[in-house]
Amino acid sequence: MNRDKRIANALLFTYGIFSLLVLCMPLSVPVLSIKACISYLINPVPYYGTRAVDRVTGMPEAVARLISADVENMKLRHELQRVPLLETELESVKKENDRLRLQMGLKPEKTRVLRWARVVERDPQNWYRYLVVEAGKGEGLEVNAPVLGALNGRIGAVGRVIEVGQLTSKVLLLADETSALASYFPAKQWEGLIEGQGGSMLRMNYLPPDAQVAIGDSVYTSPTGVTFPPDLLVGHVTRVFKPDPFLAFQAVEVSPSVPPDTLKEVLILLPLKFTEATKS
Repeated sequence: MNRDKRIANALLFTYGIFSLLVLCMPLSVPVLSIKACISYLINPVPYYGTRAVDRVTGMPEAVARLISADVENMKLRHELQRVPLLETELESVKKENDRLRLQMGLKPEKTRVLRWARVVERDPQNWYRYLVVEAGKGEGLEVNAPVLGALNGRIGAVGRVIEVGQLTSKVLLLADETSALASYFPAKQWEGLIEGQGGSMLRMNYLPPDAQVAIGDSVYTSPTGVTFPPDLLVGHVTRVFKPDPFLAFQAVEVSPSVPPDTLKEVLILLPLKFTEATKS
């Protein structure tokens, strides 16, 4: 303890002698430079802000440039610290623009409105069966409300709401074995039923036996369906099964246009009555 006290007293004495020598010396360029550097090192705050120019006025040119450069460097470091935040905000704005562009491209029925919801829960053991979204009764969700997904600028059918809570809701995906969706090929008007297989692929059954379906053909929601709006993209044919002599229909394998494992947000179609209720 005494040793630390002696060191502190020695440093204080040295600093005092040095200060007196500087004060007694004539105001030459070296003395002014030393004074300016010591002043900046002890308390740099006054050199920041709008009055920084007044502080460096009258200093030797080399010292003024050195202090100004250090102050500018400090400002740039602070600005760099804000870059990650600005990048996050920019990405958020970009996603919002993408959502709005997709929403403007989708024309729902006059009796429905659109609502975006974030996916907040996935069960690894039921990855292709269901998910939970951050929207509930307060946002006007109802059981059987159609749920859409977006990928690479396109919108596709992904499932329907089966449970509605106060803050969250459960969405049954098309890939679940209990899911079924009336779909068709618009060019030939061939209609069938999309059924989940519990995995990443869907199966379209009950196509006419003479339907000439090719790999890559697009499948859309049928106008005869009651849950989804017509002509929403469901997926693309990836395989044509060989005719089964015991079945009176043809079947194909369909790859979803929006794979369930890519979903982070979904678009839910709500009844217009919810919007009217919130306005009143």
